[in-house]
Amino acid sequence: TYEKNVELLEKMFSDAVAYAAIEKPADVNLRLESLKGLFDGSKILFITAAEPKGIIAAVSFGKRYGVKKIVLTGADESAWSVKDFLKENNIPVLLSDPFSLPKFDYSDIKLPYKLAAMFTKEGILVGLTYSKQAYANLPFAAGETVAYGLTKEEALKTVTINSAKILGIDDKTGTLETGKDANIVVSTGDILDMVTNNIEYASIT
Repeated sequence: TYEKNVELLEKMFSDAVAYAAIEKPADVNLRLESLKGLFDGSKILFITAAEPKGIIAAVSFGKRYGVKKIVLTGADESAWSVKDFLKENNIPVLLSDPFSLPKFDYSDIKLPYKLAAMFTKEGILVGLTYSKQAYANLPFAAGETVAYGLTKEEALKTVTINSAKILGIDDKTGTLETGKDANIVVSTGDILDMVTNNIEYASIT
């Protein structure tokens, strides 16, 4: 099944590259049309791979076909084991839930909290994702990374400008600047701290 799927992907991307080279195709192929942005940098290829070999294979595949922007999503300690490869290929990472359990029985139990700082220190752009709404929320997940290596400013960036850059929308949001969408939250306590956080005002424009 793996070999068949790879063969299908090879065919699709080969066709997409050839199609993208045609300025005005006589017959519009909507499937291939949707992939054109991968080769001029206007679209992003998001990949998810659970193992180091899979990460290397997926990124290498995209690079081989000239994909300009690639993002690794759901990144965990497997991604950390190929950090040099990610850094060399300028691949940003969206980390999996910091409140998750370590991946392996032998792993450092605090590793999910530490990964944001570890990747940041390597010069890899890091954004956070979050799924367990029953326990806390994304700002508190970012706050947890402060106790394990990030500064508060760096932690805030993982859920604002860093993620905006990774998603390719930093010209529209992520920081408070003229011309950008202004999403403002005012807290009388530390917005990243579950104990002192106290939202007084929020505006989404």
